[in-house]
Amino acid sequence: MGNKERIDYLLLDIRELEKIVAGIRDAEVYPVSFFSQTFDLTHKILKDLHTLEGEQVELMRKQMEEYQEMIREIPRPEPLPAPEPEPVPEVIPEPVHAEVMEKTSVSLNDVLEKKNLLDFRKAFSLNDHFYFRRELFSGDEAKMNKVISDLNELHSYEDSIDYLNNKLNWEVDSPIVSEFVKLLEKRFS
Repeated sequence: MGNKERIDYLLLDIRELEKIVAGIRDAEVYPVSFFSQTFDLTHKILKDLHTLEGEQVELMRKQMEEYQEMIREIPRPEPLPAPEPEPVPEVIPEPVHAEVMEKTSVSLNDVLEKKNLLDFRKAFSLNDHFYFRRELFSGDEAKMNKVISDLNELHSYEDSIDYLNNKLNWEVDSPIVSEFVKLLEKRFS
């Protein structure tokens, strides 16, 4: 099945979900079937999106392999021989009395990574985002955004952990919570 067909089916499911929700809009009491239908349809939509995402990642991987192969096939010119070095006259250095400053080894990558993590949202890959939203926030995008926004306002790792412990009832020993906390650690390291 092609991507266009998958998207068409996805849109049909979304319209169906919208139709079901709109149908009970004015009701005081919602039937039990409403919840099971909408949950099933929502899970199907999420599963289809996840499948589509996986296929896109695989497609991108294959394209990258093709590009790498094309790059390998490009002929490389022979390097020119290095010119003979000219003799340098010997200079006797005079002692200079200067204060030596200690160099810090901060790379551009460290600076950029630290800057990116000022916004905790940027610590997540697309897969992480879907994974955490589904597993930690029960699929609630608004709740996830609120927590991340609140974490962005905190200025220490300890405050962030206190916030998570007090506001959210997560199982601290859970592997997914550990992954989330590792990304949070990176932000403050």
